[in-house]
Amino acid sequence: MTRDRRGLVLAIHLGVVVLLGVLQLLLPPFHHGMMARIMVLAAYATGYNVLLGYNTARYRLVAIVVSGVMSAVAGAAYTLLFSYVGSTFAGILYSIYPLLWTLLGGAGTTLGPLIGTLLMTYLVDVASGLTTGYLMVVGAVLVLTVLWAPAGLVGGLRARWARWLP
Repeated sequence: MTRDRRGLVLAIHLGVVVLLGVLQLLLPPFHHGMMARIMVLAAYATGYNVLLGYNTARYRLVAIVVSGVMSAVAGAAYTLLFSYVGSTFAGILYSIYPLLWTLLGGAGTTLGPLIGTLLMTYLVDVASGLTTGYLMVVGAVLVLTVLWAPAGLVGGLRARWARWLP
């Protein structure tokens, strides 16, 4: 790899880390405080929000917009990092991966999907080196996670020992 190319890759990696840090700074209102309570009520108890005077449709729209912006930023960062987006990314496997990452790490946590992504990527890499049926190994890990850690790994860790985890 040439020196210029290494500098570009380093700059892209640092940009992604900075972007992740900015997102982590912007997201606490969605996890704590009034906004979080309204979002939970908007998801499960629409009638109560109307009685309390909150515009449920507005908060659902905010949730969808924030989710879409985060997904767009992730897709743009992926494209910048690898300089390629092919038709294979529209397949069923790439649609299921985010669900697997979230289930493995923990759906109700901020760090859970990140930890799930790291562990699942490592698992797929190791399992695909050992066998061509690596998706069976991934499926078995997913079933074991759902059976023994229904809140995910970070969710279980937070519930048992580290309540301070986001």
